[in-house]
Amino acid sequence: MQREARRFFCCLFLSHSGLVLVGLELMTPLGLTGALFIWISVGLSLAGFGLTLRAVESRRGRLYFDEFQGLYEHSASLAVFYSLTGLACVGFPGTISFVGTELLFDGVVETYPLSGAVVVIAAAFNGIAIVRTYFRLFTGTRHQTNVSLQIRTREKVAVLTLAALILIGGIFPHPGVRSRFEAARELLSQLKSTDSENSTEPAGDSHEDSGHGH
Repeated sequence: MQREARRFFCCLFLSHSGLVLVGLELMTPLGLTGALFIWISVGLSLAGFGLTLRAVESRRGRLYFDEFQGLYEHSASLAVFYSLTGLACVGFPGTISFVGTELLFDGVVETYPLSGAVVVIAAAFNGIAIVRTYFRLFTGTRHQTNVSLQIRTREKVAVLTLAALILIGGIFPHPGVRSRFEAARELLSQLKSTDSENSTEPAGDSHEDSGHGH
């Protein structure tokens, strides 16, 4: 796990980008649907997670995970939003990323079982890292301060909006999954038509060459 909060967020972003790339490379309806859905859902989750992390950072300065900071007593709302958006990034049940993650895992395991196991392990490590950073920031000790660390109105509106989208998308995932499935089918059909056109071009060229020879 990274010891510095910004590097941790960057590594988490790269990890999820890799998951999307795995789904796009599968070229199956199931895997491609999961990748496209994760592309949207993780974007929302990481946006909320990044905003929450930045809100905590604005109160404490650059954040490091070397020691416990015990901020829960002073900013319980930020702790709740941190855990919600963080767990949503790794596909926690009830969040918008859950369905997309399941679709991606099923697609990878069906096509490449060994790669599927690696993807599942990577997602598990991401979840463990998020829980560990939560404990480091909000538990473990009692933070002494005379300055209010409570969440402000503008921060609350921004994070609540993203949290609502995350939860609504997790409770009612069908519209999003259906639209991504249609997009996946369209992409695969276009790819097949392109491949068929490319496969017929050499035959046509050879036929023309043979005609010129006669």
